[in-house]
Amino acid sequence: MNKKSLPAVLALVLLTAFTVLSLYRGAPMQRRYSARGIKVSLPVYKAEQVAKIVIRWRNIHTTMKLKNGRWILEERGNRPASVPRISALLNSLGSLAPVKELQNVSPEILRELRLVDSDPKLVPGVRVILYDHADRELFNMLLGKGHFVHPEPGMPPAADAEGRYVLIGGKVYLIPVVFENCHPLPAVWVEPLRMHELRRSLRMTVQRFEKGRGRAVWSVYRKSTAHPFTLAYPAGKTAENQLLSGLADHLSKPFTLDYFTPEKQQKVELKQRLVIHCADGFVYLLDLYEGNDQYDVASLQIRYDPEKVLRFPGETDSQHQKRCAELNKRFVQEKNYSSGHFFKTGKGLSRMLDIIPEKN
Repeated sequence: MNKKSLPAVLALVLLTAFTVLSLYRGAPMQRRYSARGIKVSLPVYKAEQVAKIVIRWRNIHTTMKLKNGRWILEERGNRPASVPRISALLNSLGSLAPVKELQNVSPEILRELRLVDSDPKLVPGVRVILYDHADRELFNMLLGKGHFVHPEPGMPPAADAEGRYVLIGGKVYLIPVVFENCHPLPAVWVEPLRMHELRRSLRMTVQRFEKGRGRAVWSVYRKSTAHPFTLAYPAGKTAENQLLSGLADHLSKPFTLDYFTPEKQQKVELKQRLVIHCADGFVYLLDLYEGNDQYDVASLQIRYDPEKVLRFPGETDSQHQKRCAELNKRFVQEKNYSSGHFFKTGKGLSRMLDIIPEKN
């Protein structure tokens, strides 16, 4: 670096430091922004302060509460809510950075932007309210219409919004995010069932049940994850590993829709059972029950035995113990969502389990 450029660099450093300090200046309970020449102050909260989240649109609403250290979903009988989705929402709300404040906003403009929710004759916005442990309001926002950028001459209109209008503290802002993770439907906040790391499965068995009695449909096994599966039942046939890979891929992704709450006098009967033993000590037991024309009912039991965790080649004792500890954390997390609960799932899963994975 030459001497002539040194003053310019120092000036740039000082300017940067001044800019950073200016972003944090202001009242201790306000978050300040400056974008495109505007200065915006928004309510500040820490994620650990939030103990209740309410999201509503018309007569649809979701209420999530933190109880005994766990998030529960009030509209689903206080069953567990999805912690990853709640964390994502709180992070999004905590990092709002408006790019524009609308001035002289009339009631007509509020209605046009759907920044209303008190008149049943109008299309409302989505109301989001955060409360602390004493049930005091921390944050209140109304999500309105999306913002679409005007296309260039000769170009078609944009298919997706590039921002959204919000009402916070009586002021209207444009934010550069669409907020797709802020739904008022309770089902969205249910952590769906999925089976992790099925690529490490060693044995799979499917049974069909009629009047409480089970019969084998098919069963496969392999010595290690490096080998293909062998069809143990029906005997004398070759396993089609692509079908097994398709089933594992389906089950590794979310495959349930919502919690199942039986209607009045509704009874469900066990019709299928899938048991999967994995090389990482996990055992998944998936039961499918006959639901109705739209869905089946699923329940999932998970077991974990560190004594049955197969070692990796060259893995030391300390590495193996550390991996077992991480697997136990995963087990606790998965079990918390699935244990003792019933879920709605599509009818297609039942048909997949009935297909014998054999080569023609």
